[in-house]
Amino acid sequence: NPFVRVPLYHGPPATPLPPPVFKTHVVEGNGLNPVWDGQEAANFSCLNPDVGILLFAVYDHCNITKTDLFIGTSAVPVSCLREGYRCVSLYDSNNTRSGAMKYASLFIKVKIEL
Repeated sequence: NPFVRVPLYHGPPATPLPPPVFKTHVVEGNGLNPVWDGQEAANFSCLNPDVGILLFAVYDHCNITKTDLFIGTSAVPVSCLREGYRCVSLYDSNNTRSGAMKYASLFIKVKIEL
């Protein structure tokens, strides 16, 4: 039952406000190849794109215990984002791409508006 959480870190660490966060809905019963139907879209305004980072974090939601188990993550600098379809490789909790995480990725569509 995966879902994706995407916070945008784009300011100094001492900023008292939490970063803006986008969260997808939970895809029930499809952990191998979940598809989010495209009706959801993350819209962010980045104050400082030179230091901005998007963190894609994938979790597995357990309906029984109501907890979210970490699956994988990837951090992408905002300055490196380009429009179009992109493949974001995921890394495990040890920041490696081995074992079950060797080919894990998110397929995303990026649209940049100035």
